Amino acid sequence: MVRGITFDWWHTIAETPWPDYDDRMRHIRVERIGEALAAAGSPVGRGALYQAYDAHTELLVGSWKDLVDLTAEEQIRAFLEFAGLGDRIEGLGPRIEEAFGAAIESRMPRLYPGIEETLARLRDLGYRIGLISNTGRTWGRFLRRVQDRLGIGSYFDVRVFSDEVRVRKPDPRIFRTAIEALRIDPSETVHIGDDATADVAGAKQAGLRAVWFNTGFWPGARADRADAEIGEHPRLLKVLEAWG
Repeated sequence: MVRGITFDWWHTIAETPWPDYDDRMRHIRVERIGEALAAAGSPVGRGALYQAYDAHTELLVGSWKDLVDLTAEEQIRAFLEFAGLGDRIEGLGPRIEEAFGAAIESRMPRLYPGIEETLARLRDLGYRIGLISNTGRTWGRFLRRVQDRLGIGSYFDVRVFSDEVRVRKPDPRIFRTAIEALRIDPSETVHIGDDATADVAGAKQAGLRAVWFNTGFWPGARADRADAEIGEHPRLLKVLEAWG
């Protein structure tokens, strides 16, 4: 019997507003950081900030290969050190954190069609609902804010973000963190996500069922281990009905 449903965030519940999202966010963040530093009396040239941003990217990618994530505080500390401002972390940290994290609100993510109605129906049917998301430079505290602004935050009983638990999907520990908070058993839980490795294989390794949300975002991807495949959210209700 299925009692709990967990969702991935990016490319499952929400899509980025631009096809060149990473490049645009890089520019927006650097501009905001530059303005914040100037306002704090610590101006840094844009060239140096772009270099610090790219060094920060390399640091993150290196840790992600080991399925380890850095907290927001650790990321801000590293960025300021790359920018030559390591001695001003205490004073500048909150300003830089807001510049990084709130950049997502310059143009909000787009919800996939049918997701809000599906979440509402799942809630009405009595399912426990969770969200399990790997993060980048937009940390859990900002994604919660975005989800609340989009009107879907209240549907989730639990929201788990990799920067807060310091592990990333497909590490089974991030799934276990969510289902323990939901107070249900892995065998009673279904995870829905677009990534065949992070979401499908990760969920299966943690003992959950997995539904592959396949919208064609990953050309050529296969999710042979998935228990079901959907391309639109309302189909999830039919899958659950078939499982009884």
